[in-house]
Amino acid sequence: MINRPFRIKAVLFDFDGTLTQPGALDFPLLKNTIDCPSDIPVLEFIDSLPTSLEKEEIISLLERFETKAAVHSEPNDGAESLIHYLRSKGLSMGIITRNRFLSIERALQNFENITISYFDVIISRNTPVKLKPSGDGIRLAAQKLNLDVKEVLMVGDYIFDIQAGKSAGCNTVFLDYGTVYGDFKIESDFTISHLEEIKKIVGIGLPLGAGNPPAPFG
Repeated sequence: MINRPFRIKAVLFDFDGTLTQPGALDFPLLKNTIDCPSDIPVLEFIDSLPTSLEKEEIISLLERFETKAAVHSEPNDGAESLIHYLRSKGLSMGIITRNRFLSIERALQNFENITISYFDVIISRNTPVKLKPSGDGIRLAAQKLNLDVKEVLMVGDYIFDIQAGKSAGCNTVFLDYGTVYGDFKIESDFTISHLEEIKKIVGIGLPLGAGNPPAPFG
């Protein structure tokens, strides 16, 4: 847990596996289909391909997988409640993902009471900025929100989300499903097992005047 004063004015979410339930996209099957080594991320593998034609063919396959996953994705437990809570507190919200924008747009149609308009900024694979684990997307989102990056909370379920947050200089929350990450150590400011726990975290970091004094995070 963070042991210094902080203020939160915006929350950025990873999308797949964070705002949506994990497992909609079958990464092992995708990697097997495109002959991507298990220890190399898919997008980095595509970038390493020698010709534009090969890249286009693999991207086409990737997008088919992403579209199918978006159609079958479901909101994560507590996601809609949390989004409404953050909005009620006047906090800005955004999505930062390695997925493409069209897939995010389609997946959000499966949410009951949330639409894409709830998010003030969306940084996707289509945004002309370096993808996570680079922190550039978070810095761009903060710029678009007219905030200091230190006023942003980055929430995600994968090491790239935390690495991006640390690189950008914002506070981070790791949504831990108990997955084993081998030698990777997730050094986030907070670790949670359910999205509802974010309410306590942002309560600690709400700007003065945004509500009643928060209860300690315990």
